[in-house]
Amino acid sequence: MHPTTILYILMIILLNAGMYWGLKAIRKKYAVGFKSHVICEVTRILVSLISLASIGAILALFDIKLLQLLNVNMFTIGDSVPISGFLLVFLFFTISFLIIINRFLTKIFHETRGRGMHSVPKRVTKVVRRWVSLIVFLILVQGVISLTHNTFNFFDIVVFHIQKVEITIGIILRMLLVIYTVHTTILVAEFFYDQRIYKTGIDVGKGHTVFQIVKYFAWVITIVVIIGNLGISVTVLLAGSAALFVGLGFGVQSLFNDFVSGLIILFEGTIRVKDVVELENGIVGKVQEIGLRTSKVLTRDNIITIIPNNNFVGKNVINWTYNDHKTRFKVDVGVAYGSDVRLVEKILIECALLQNKIHKMPKPFVYFNDFGDSSLSFSLFFWIDDSFWVEKVRSDLRFAINDHFKTHKIEIPFPQRDLHIRSGFK
Repeated sequence: MHPTTILYILMIILLNAGMYWGLKAIRKKYAVGFKSHVICEVTRILVSLISLASIGAILALFDIKLLQLLNVNMFTIGDSVPISGFLLVFLFFTISFLIIINRFLTKIFHETRGRGMHSVPKRVTKVVRRWVSLIVFLILVQGVISLTHNTFNFFDIVVFHIQKVEITIGIILRMLLVIYTVHTTILVAEFFYDQRIYKTGIDVGKGHTVFQIVKYFAWVITIVVIIGNLGISVTVLLAGSAALFVGLGFGVQSLFNDFVSGLIILFEGTIRVKDVVELENGIVGKVQEIGLRTSKVLTRDNIITIIPNNNFVGKNVINWTYNDHKTRFKVDVGVAYGSDVRLVEKILIECALLQNKIHKMPKPFVYFNDFGDSSLSFSLFFWIDDSFWVEKVRSDLRFAINDHFKTHKIEIPFPQRDLHIRSGFK
């Protein structure tokens, strides 16, 4: 080997080593934050490209052209798909780029998560990463097809027919891309919309209801556009499905009832997200999400309950926060006959005013309800904001009332009964 050639090879190796250590020093300098992730992934791409260029330069010293070497067909898949070295290198770099993009997005979203209300939800980051992966996958497949230089085209394979329209793999992939793009856009828009709601102080329930309606309209328009681009007449499709819909209507009436009820709830706004509701079956919870068929309600036991929407429309429902978040509740108590009723009234009001979650205005008040069989019956009325945790407030209030009654020697009686013994009993 000629000494000059050896010198060139050593220079290339030293140049690669210098650039490698230089990039490593830059990565150490920016080891924290957003810049560190960008620099880390960019340096990985640069190292790969520099290594490939260096290999080409070394081969050129021996009069070997890298591109010509890579263009040699290594083997063939089937009878018409040749696999060249250039194609394998292309696949390697494309898949590596896909992995780098996913890792980069994962790091960025993981760093932004955990910063309170403004952090990006995990489901949003996952959907965005999958959408980017889908884009890169389609580019990869298109690149593979372009580099094979043959009549075989993966996108043109016919899967089935609809109204004499050929549905190919390419059409299916485009449909998936459009659908997933709309899905990703809606999730990202919902995230920024929620942030806007919290910043401006707009009613959360109304805000979510408006966005839910917009989301359903977006999906309807997307589906209609996709069907229209396929060349399928939407009116003909609906007319042909009319009989099927009638048959389904009799079989799954409750399902359609839930869908219609969901639309009624969204448009009327009688029940909104974050409202505290009480159903006929006794379930009390906070509405977390209003869907088209079902809604999610968080109970006081921190359990998510799935409620069909017709339970909100066709049955009696108490919405504790429909008009105002300030709601009135009461605690019933009985005292023994002979107790000072004015002192009882004073103690009950004092106990209510001592509770932090009970409003001072309007002021709590007491009703003397009735002269019971065994006790004098009273009701203490009070107002609180967070009606979801009213049972905890009632419990604290009962503890305080019991302690004050003991201090002032006021008895809470138990039921008393008179026993009559028949004459002649031995």
